Amino acid sequence: MSTRLTCRLVQNLTAEAVLLAADRLPLLRDARRSRCHARQIAMYVCHVVLQIPQSDIAKAFERDRTTVRHACSVVEDRRDLADFDAFLETIECMVASAFAVQAERGE
Repeated sequence: MSTRLTCRLVQNLTAEAVLLAADRLPLLRDARRSRCHARQIAMYVCHVVLQIPQSDIAKAFERDRTTVRHACSVVEDRRDLADFDAFLETIECMVASAFAVQAERGE
């Protein structure tokens, strides 16, 4: 599977999770901000969970590498909030599980 497709799948999973959690996480209530936060979280998860290099993530999201670095930094800083950290752990587990199944299938 291409990096671009992998990142797109992570972004879609993250966007759905953000929609489901918007009522519990004040950071995610504003629609425009919500999309931005979802993209930042997806970039972070691609880098941390799937070990995709930031330069490859930047290409997949059509952003600059420094934007990915900033996204990872912002998400890491937000992990100090217990609710956000729990939310992020859930997304990390979902992504890790989804791609583990894919690896088992040999895709």
